[in-house]
Amino acid sequence: MKFKSVLFVAIAILILGTFSMAQPLRLVFWGGWTGPDGNVMRQLVSEYNSTHPNVVVSLTTMQWTPLFTKFLVSSRGGQSPNILAMHGPDVPEFASYGLLTPIGNIIKGAGFEASQFAPAAWNGTFYKGKQYAFPLDLHMNAIYYNQKLFEKAGITPPKGWITGKEFLDMAIKLTVDKNGKHPNQAGFDPNNVVQYGIALYSLNWHGFLQWYELLRQQGYNFLNSSMNEVGYPLNAGQKAWSWLQDLFFKYHVAPVGANSPLKDFLIGKTAMLEDGPWEMPAMEAQKGLKWSTFPVPQVFKYKAVWGSGHVLTIPVRQDKEHMKAAEEFVTWLLKHSDKWALSGNIPAYNSSRKFAYSLPGRAGFLAEASYVAMLPRIPKESQVFSSASVSPIVVAGQNILVRDKTILPVMKWMNEQINAIFNR
Repeated sequence: MKFKSVLFVAIAILILGTFSMAQPLRLVFWGGWTGPDGNVMRQLVSEYNSTHPNVVVSLTTMQWTPLFTKFLVSSRGGQSPNILAMHGPDVPEFASYGLLTPIGNIIKGAGFEASQFAPAAWNGTFYKGKQYAFPLDLHMNAIYYNQKLFEKAGITPPKGWITGKEFLDMAIKLTVDKNGKHPNQAGFDPNNVVQYGIALYSLNWHGFLQWYELLRQQGYNFLNSSMNEVGYPLNAGQKAWSWLQDLFFKYHVAPVGANSPLKDFLIGKTAMLEDGPWEMPAMEAQKGLKWSTFPVPQVFKYKAVWGSGHVLTIPVRQDKEHMKAAEEFVTWLLKHSDKWALSGNIPAYNSSRKFAYSLPGRAGFLAEASYVAMLPRIPKESQVFSSASVSPIVVAGQNILVRDKTILPVMKWMNEQINAIFNR
């Protein structure tokens, strides 16, 4: 009996050991994709899991701000995710905290190099000369337009970049008051407009982003070369704000203080909308809406558009087995990122980006891929470029684009507030 008991125990241990060895390795993946883009990423993760039975990737999504807060808290307790998505401009902050793994050698080992990616996306993965992230995509502003309203106005939609004057002429022609008059006609009533030419964001930080791209179109950066204080010429900043402010208060082609520029466009209250590719699912879901895109206008000397990009990082404090599995998953994801274009984002990997050309509505975004101007990449990025309602960049945008305040003193106040953040 004793022999049999020992035999049973040995067999049980063998079975349990074999079962344990057969268990797949589990990877935790966090990202901020809370809309339809999250569904696309889940499909990619599901495809990976189905073709890699030894690994199970679990995707958790939540809004970006609480996601980063959760990451900071979990890092203190040694419970970081295995893969963390963020934006290129976020990298310096988390890298400066020592929370991200340098992955330059991993990138090289996977056969990736700079020439295979959109320059802005690739450059957004570095901090102090070290590469901390895999470039996944680009997302930038572009102009959505209502095809029916363009046809009604007799306007042929642009196929590429146009000048600021050409854009303004279109916006004026597409703006109509209750009597059928346009802003350039006698008797036009700006208080009774039934259709606006363009919908622009002015209540949130996107007002600043629209200004930022116009500053970059003049060839200037927002910060000085040391990246520790505001450094652009005031006259250049004023020209950029004036262009936007005039669309609201001089030419009356954009509704002042619009609560939902997207909704205004979807229902035909506005003929154009400046926004990012994340709005494509809403466009596609709107019954009867025929739409497409073209690049933002080139108002000044250079082509430039605000943009950002999702990147994939590998947090520190992982064992070698999970680290290796995370590297393999992210490498696979980049090489299969053509399907990520279904989310509206523009794949950073050149060979994957080709698929986006076959999808409707991407023309404007694709034409801008080489002209993306990301926000300065600094450790205090979340403070300087905060989207909170009390943020200096949000308050300044509201004062200029909603309250029609004199630009220069508002801009000087914004600069002082931002410099004070650097000096804390």
